[in-house]
Amino acid sequence: MKEKVINDGKQLAHPKLKSIFDVLFLIGVVLLIVKIGILILNKLIPLDVTLYGGWFFWNFGPLILMISAGLGSSVLKEKYKVD
Repeated sequence: MKEKVINDGKQLAHPKLKSIFDVLFLIGVVLLIVKIGILILNKLIPLDVTLYGGWFFWNFGPLILMISAGLGSSVLKEKYKVD
């Protein structure tokens, strides 16, 4: 009975953590799309749209978010692997 309660608790925690990593990955993708869109817009139209937040945030922020979400998701998958 004790093991069943522990396994049920793990099953309830897994979707919550998985959704957190999915949201982090999607935020990284959205930031990357916004950056690419603004760079293309600046090349096609003579507007000078600037990206606020600094170059480090826009160059490495999406990458860090997507990699950390992918690693977290893979660790989570191994941790809650169904035997």
